[in-house]
Amino acid sequence: MLVGLPPFNVNVIEITKNKLYFHFINIEDYDESFKEFINESITSIWNGILGDNDLDDVLIEVRNWFNGKDYKKKAGFIAEFFCHLYMNSLDYEQHFIFQNLEEQGAMKKGFDGLYQLNEEMWLYESKSSLHTTQNANHNSNIGEAFHDIDKKLQGKKLDNNDKPISPWNNAINHASLLQVKQDKSLIENLNSFKKRFNKQDFENIKNFNVIPSSTIFLEDKWATIDNNDLKIKLERLIKDYKYKKMNILCINKKSIESFMRYVDEKI
Repeated sequence: MLVGLPPFNVNVIEITKNKLYFHFINIEDYDESFKEFINESITSIWNGILGDNDLDDVLIEVRNWFNGKDYKKKAGFIAEFFCHLYMNSLDYEQHFIFQNLEEQGAMKKGFDGLYQLNEEMWLYESKSSLHTTQNANHNSNIGEAFHDIDKKLQGKKLDNNDKPISPWNNAINHASLLQVKQDKSLIENLNSFKKRFNKQDFENIKNFNVIPSSTIFLEDKWATIDNNDLKIKLERLIKDYKYKKMNILCINKKSIESFMRYVDEKI
C-alpha cells in the first residue's frame, strides 16, 4: 500500500503478514507548509508538552547546541529531529524530550526515543550517514540501528568497566518528566524492565515494537529514494529479524544547511 502523508514527501509500504511498515521519505528543501509544520512541532519535540512553548527561545537553544559541533554531530542531530517530526505527524506519543538531559553538548543516552501508539510501546534508534561516507546506504544504517536496539535490550552495550549499560534508567527518567505526558502503566513497565536488567535478566527484541531509522545527507549527490529497489534490499536484509512490530524509516535529505537556514531565519 502506497500513501502520501503531507507535509512529507513519503511513500509508506505495508507488509501486513510481517507486521511491518517501510517509510521512504525525501526532504530536499522546505516549502512554507513544511516550515509551518516544523514551527508547530519543534517546541513539543524539544521541550515536551508542558515545556517552554516560545518558538524563538527554543530555536535559540537549538542554535546554541550547534555551536562548536562538527558536521557529523550536526547531521546526527538533524537526522533524529526529522524522524521525531515524522513520528509526530503519525500521532505517536513522545515519551521523552529531545533536548539534552545529561551534559552540555551531548545528546541523551539509552534509546534514541520511546513512543506509544494505542498504548503500545515503541523503541526508536537513529543512524545517519554523510554523502562522503564510503558505501553509505540505508541497508547498512537500518541493520546497525536494529542491532543497536537488540544489544541494548540484551545488555551487550558496555561501559568503560565492561558493565552492561541499562537503557531503562534513561527511559524512566524521560517518561517521568513533568514535560512528558504521564502514563503510569508505561512507567511501571519501564521500571519492571529496569529491575530485570539489574538482575541480568535481559529482554528479547522479538517481544518489542521497534523503529530503526536511516538518514543519508546527499548534498550535491541529491536523488530521491528508489522505492521498489530499496524495498527489495530491505526485505532481504531483515528476512531473519525477530520483532513484534516494526516501522522502518529511511530518509534521503539533501543537506544540513537547509535546517540551519530555517533556524536562523526564524530567530
